[in-house]
Amino acid sequence: MKLTTLEQKDASTMRREEDGTITISIPIRIRKYSGRQQVFLPQNIVFNDFKEKQDLTVLQTSLARGRQWQMMLESGKFKNLREIAADEKVDPGYVSRMMNMNLLCPELVRRILDDDLDSDFSFSEIYRNIPVLWEDQFKKFKVPMTA
Repeated sequence: MKLTTLEQKDASTMRREEDGTITISIPIRIRKYSGRQQVFLPQNIVFNDFKEKQDLTVLQTSLARGRQWQMMLESGKFKNLREIAADEKVDPGYVSRMMNMNLLCPELVRRILDDDLDSDFSFSEIYRNIPVLWEDQFKKFKVPMTA
């Protein structure tokens, strides 16, 4: 088995060209072992920082379904929630609960999508009796309002 290693140990650099291109140099080590190449990043760079989050939370999924079904109603594809439920093969009550997620204020929606909620409420607590006023929504879910 042949082992081949290529290393560039210089410090990271960034160079801007006159034509607007940017060249970034990162210290890297490439190792070829038995025909397979491996890339080793510097210790201060963690691969998980670059990976996209794969799994959606329950709240993120419910927001997406609620928005999708709202768009279906507004476009005229379906006339009511019962038609959506029949098409999706789910209970009409479930569709109704998902649609309640459309009543959340934009800041709470942003925090849910960014997975940036410090409060530990569950989905069953959020979709019931959503207050109309946004300030009351923050109070109900015990989430501090941002200025």
